Amino acid sequence: MTWLITGGAGYIGAHVARTMAGAGERVVALDDLSAGVPSRLPDGIPLVRGSSLDGELLKRVFAEHAVTGVVHLAARKQVGESVAQPTRYYQENLGGLATLLEAVAGAGVERFLFSSSAAVYGNPDVDLITEDTPCAPMSPYGETKLAGEWLVRAAGRAHGISTVCLRYFNVAGAAAPELADTGVFNVVPMVFDRLTRDEAPRIFGDDYPTPDGTCVRDYIHVADLAEAHLAAAGRLASPGARGDLTVNIGRGEGVSVRELVTLVGEVTGDARAALVEPRRPGDAPRAVASAARAAEELGWTARRGMREMVESAWQGWRLHHSL
Repeated sequence: MTWLITGGAGYIGAHVARTMAGAGERVVALDDLSAGVPSRLPDGIPLVRGSSLDGELLKRVFAEHAVTGVVHLAARKQVGESVAQPTRYYQENLGGLATLLEAVAGAGVERFLFSSSAAVYGNPDVDLITEDTPCAPMSPYGETKLAGEWLVRAAGRAHGISTVCLRYFNVAGAAAPELADTGVFNVVPMVFDRLTRDEAPRIFGDDYPTPDGTCVRDYIHVADLAEAHLAAAGRLASPGARGDLTVNIGRGEGVSVRELVTLVGEVTGDARAALVEPRRPGDAPRAVASAARAAEELGWTARRGMREMVESAWQGWRLHHSL
């Protein structure tokens, strides 16, 4: 088999590409390099520069590389940006997905793995979020992920494509320092950024109905996430695989923002007190995955804990910021 990984030079994409190639899968990466970094990919993985919005390019890639399966990671993914630029998110996230699925169907590709998000759930009032928890996204980003799932399943039914949708929870860490997240959009690098600039980390709201008053989240190491993709790809490639599957990817354990900030202080040696600021609109008090279906359907469970996530992310941050 040959797997096309869209967004393959990105933070998550490069981890997935390396993990799948390391397991013996043939991999080709497609990335427009708006956020991707070519050096993240090892020698032996071809990189095609381009967008999933380019239907003619996709046709050539499918033919030249004899693609038999797709892992679709390429998307815009910032919640705040999506609120400010909703049409851009719908055009790129859903337009790119539609164009890609047309190419998949035209090439007779029968396996499709879609990168979705816990953002599809919105703000559910449950202890553990299962895949059957009602979806009520609270941002255009989350809406595009939910609509993307609908589109993937519809295309699968129409064209005989086996599909898996993976709903990621909060991704952190790095398998190697050079693969670390270089953006400052997720909570761990946001805390690093504040400390690097000699500023106290920020906590948005400490009056939530949680044990310490701060939001509780489920964090997943990016290396575990990559292994989940490998397991899902194996599921799609197995004879008699179920036609469609939707799976949460998390640890099933909650960590509060205050606990995370404390852990970052221990790892970095900078344990200054956090500043408490007003709540941000739309933040759910608690969002923790049920990981039961991933174990049952994919034979996958997360193996890495919070300290390993923060330590590996810090090593990467120091490398990329010359500390």
